[in-house]
Formats: sequence, structure tokens, C-alpha cells
Amino acid sequence: MRGYIIKALLKKEFARHMANRGGVALAVLLVAAAVLLSVFAPQEAATAAGTQMVGGVHHCYIDFDKEAPLIAHLKAHVPPELKAAIIFREVPPKRIGALVPSPTGTGSVQLTFTGEPGKPVLDVYVWHPDGSPEALATYEAWFWKEVRRGLAAEARKAHPKVPADPDMASDNWQLMEAHAHLKAQAAAAGATVPDLKVNRAGLAGKVLDLRAVIATGMVLFSVYYACVYLLPTLNCEERERGVLLAQALSPASPGELLLAKFLFYPTFGIGLAATLAAIYKPDVLSSLFFWLSLLAVGGGFLGIGMTIAAWAKTQRAAFLGGMCYLLSVSMVLMICATNGIPYLPFLAVEYHGPRVLHAALSGNVAWYHWFNLLGAVLLAGGWLFAAGWVFRRRGWQ
Repeated sequence: MRGYIIKALLKKEFARHMANRGGVALAVLLVAAAVLLSVFAPQEAATAAGTQMVGGVHHCYIDFDKEAPLIAHLKAHVPPELKAAIIFREVPPKRIGALVPSPTGTGSVQLTFTGEPGKPVLDVYVWHPDGSPEALATYEAWFWKEVRRGLAAEARKAHPKVPADPDMASDNWQLMEAHAHLKAQAAAAGATVPDLKVNRAGLAGKVLDLRAVIATGMVLFSVYYACVYLLPTLNCEERERGVLLAQALSPASPGELLLAKFLFYPTFGIGLAATLAAIYKPDVLSSLFFWLSLLAVGGGFLGIGMTIAAWAKTQRAAFLGGMCYLLSVSMVLMICATNGIPYLPFLAVEYHGPRVLHAALSGNVAWYHWFNLLGAVLLAGGWLFAAGWVFRRRGWQ
């Protein structure tokens, strides 16, 4: 390998890429999108969004017809993770109990006080997406707890002997209060009900971080864009214009031509991916696992892109080849996931790549992610070997 030839070939690749204004514009748009994600989607709002989007409801309206102490209590006790998702709005009394036009992906809880003097009634109407009553579960858990606390606080103002609230910090407060009422009823009838003790160990996994998911997608796309889209397309353009044949007749050897491409496109893709990741989370640049993951994914996509470039004869064929590969692998992974088919997904870089990059970007690297990284490295090695073999046999034709 001669350094001055490699240097000249890298300059050629850089000049051709800079002449591709569409490719440069897309890279700039990716960086702009990462900046917008960092500025306009803070961690708190994104966490709430990620929680609320499960079930299709990202905002919940609390509708009331007039201000009341209970409304003031609810407004003052919205938890930080739901502040961006809960919206209070005052509506005319005739609209309570009727569906108020709301944007798609929202639900509402309406409340009003009715009844006779001295016998007030709190009417509550819960409007959830049709056929999905569980979609408002997160909002209802907060709502009913604070309604209980708000009504009890108002009752204590008039009658200080009203018992204190149960432990609202516990997820079991409704269950324990209902069980205490059952024990009191059973005791009055001369029966015995055993005490109840509930133990919760928590969820096995953490709540999905929507920002980390979006950032992972952008990082993956930047590497895929450089290695599986740009490389085959520009390589086929060289073949169509005779530039590739001219390089083959030059003093540059096939190995040097391959090495220049192997150096330029992954470097560009990994550099763009690292820039996007740094905008999202600067600390990730100090993570060895992140860099190893980027190199493994970049190597795998480089092998895939170079294989497509060797088989495709035209730019159109290269573009369609990259898109067909992406759709085919996505379909296979989806079928395997939905039907519980084991082992087959392990053969795809696209299976391991998102997992290791998401773990690095979210800061939740577990021991099994190292096996995903090992799988990505082995697949990258296999794809690079196949790309070199195919390119030597067909790349010049």
C-alpha cells in the first residue's frame, strides 16, 4: 500500500462527495434535526411523551365548568413528568358530559359539581380513545389520587377529625383502603378477613426513552446513508462514466482502491453519527462501548454497501438495491419478532446495531449488550470479506 496513492484517492472521494450537493444538504439537515431534538425536546418532556404514547394518548385535557378548590388542588399537584401532557381548560357547563372536539391522540376527563345544597355530587366523565380504555391509565392514576386528597383536604377544613390520607406514595393505596373497608365491614358482621401485604419488585426494564430512540435512529441512518446509499451510488456513477476503469488502468492497485473507499465512507458516516450523538448527549463520546458499536455497525454497513456496489451496474440499480435490502431485512426482522422466530434475527447487523447503539446513547449498557456487540463485529467481518471478494471479481465490470 502506497501512502501517496491512498491520499490522492481519498482527495478524489472527498471532492466528489462535496460536489454532491444533495448529499451534503441531507447531512446538514440531520445535524439540524439533532439540534432541534436537543433544544425543543428536553428530557422531562420526552420521558412523559414516551410514557404517554404507549396507548396512543400524548395529551390529556382536564375540563371543568368553573373554578373550585378541587380544581386548584389538581393544578397545584401535577407531577413534573406530566406537566407537558396535562392541560386544564374551562368549558361552558353545557359541554360537560358531551364530547369536546379535541386533536387526535388526546383524551379528556371532565368534572363538575351537581346535586342539591348540602348534598353535592361530583360528576366525572372520562373520554378515552374508542376501544382503548387503558390508554388513559397513567392520567387516571394521578387524577383519582389527587381527587381523593383534594376532597379530603376540603373535608378537614370543616371537620378536623376526618382521618388522615393513606400512604399516597404507594401504588397500592387504593387496594389497601378498599381492603381496610372490607375488614371493617367483616368485623361488624363478626367475620375475620386476613391482613393484606402487597410486595412490588418493580419492572424488569426501564421506561423507554423516546429521545434516545430518535437519536439512535438518526445515528443508524447516518451510517447507513454513507455506506449503503452513497457508496454504491457514487461507485456506479464512476463505472458509468468510465472513471472506475480509468482508475483500474492507473498505477493504483485494486487493494488501494478498495482501501480508499473503506477509509472514506465509514469515516464520513461514523463522523456524522458521532456528531449527532454528541449533540444529543456529549458524554457518550467518552464511552468505549459507543465507539466500538459505531465501528461494528459502520463495518457491517460498509460491507453491505460495497457488495451492492459490486453487483449493481447503474446508479438506479444501486439505489434500488439498497432500498430493497433495507425493506427485506426490516420485513424479516418484523416477522421474526411478531411470530417469535428465534436465532434468525441474529444473522442481521440491523438486529444487533440498534440495540448496542441505543444502550450506549441511553447509558443502560448491560452484560448481554456485549454479546450483541460481538455479533455485530462478526457479521461486519463476514460482510467485509464478502465485499472484497465480490468487488475483485465483479467490481470492474
